Amino acid sequence: MHRVLASLALLASSTFLVSAWAQPNHPPNPPPAPFFENVTIWAPPASWSRHSGSYGRSVLLNKDGEQGIPTILATAAYSPPDGAYFQIFQSTDYGQSWTMISKAHFDGNSSLSGGIILQPFLYELSEAYGKYPAGTVMLAGNRIPGDSSSTNIQMYASMDKGYASAISANPSTCHR
Repeated sequence: MHRVLASLALLASSTFLVSAWAQPNHPPNPPPAPFFENVTIWAPPASWSRHSGSYGRSVLLNKDGEQGIPTILATAAYSPPDGAYFQIFQSTDYGQSWTMISKAHFDGNSSLSGGIILQPFLYELSEAYGKYPAGTVMLAGNRIPGDSSSTNIQMYASMDKGYASAISANPSTCHR
């Protein structure tokens, strides 16, 4: 009887060890996000003649979010007096605070004068695509010239998570 119980105990413990050993090693979950309400990311300064904004967009960077607190990027369409660009903001505390990290200038087509840029879209590549590695942040925007004669989708690629060194590249160098 003791031999049977000892064999059952050995079998149970080895099953436990094998199942524990066979479990994949997942990264730890990020800490839970704190609760908060109504955070303003950015507001146009009083010196701007137009204070409206639209098309707010954000993206959770999955490549950064796999461990620890995830990074969030955000942008919106405004009418800055000093050119056509989208500001890129970053949060590393679940959206409680934001920092402007770059501006994506829409000036790659010299035939477009004046006008506005609208409808930004942020996306992070989940896998490599052409010359762009997984984790590349893509930004698209619609540039409409002052005479409203056309609509021009321009794309930007940032391989450094939206910082100025990569996202302000000339859109004519980006590929579809």
